[in-house]
Amino acid sequence: MIKAETKAITTAKPTILDIPTLNAVALRLDERADQIVLISLEELRLDLKLAARCAGMLAHVRFELGEIAEKTKDHDTRLEIRGLLDDASVAEPGVGEP
Repeated sequence: MIKAETKAITTAKPTILDIPTLNAVALRLDERADQIVLISLEELRLDLKLAARCAGMLAHVRFELGEIAEKTKDHDTRLEIRGLLDDASVAEPGVGEP
């Protein structure tokens, strides 16, 4: 008997991690973390608070890098910063999707 290999084909588009999205996720995670009151979920609550802080910090860093990229006169530096911003602006397909 020959087994047919099946590959998952995804058509999901990546989630764009722009500054408003990162700020919204940070706020939602922070609010949801505050709603968790069961002591058995304390570690999860703390992780959610940390994830919310990380998302907020990433939004801030992306904004500041964008400002620096606009101000710099060095073409190579500007390209490197833009590359970093591009890398930090897209999540894997399906991440952050309901």
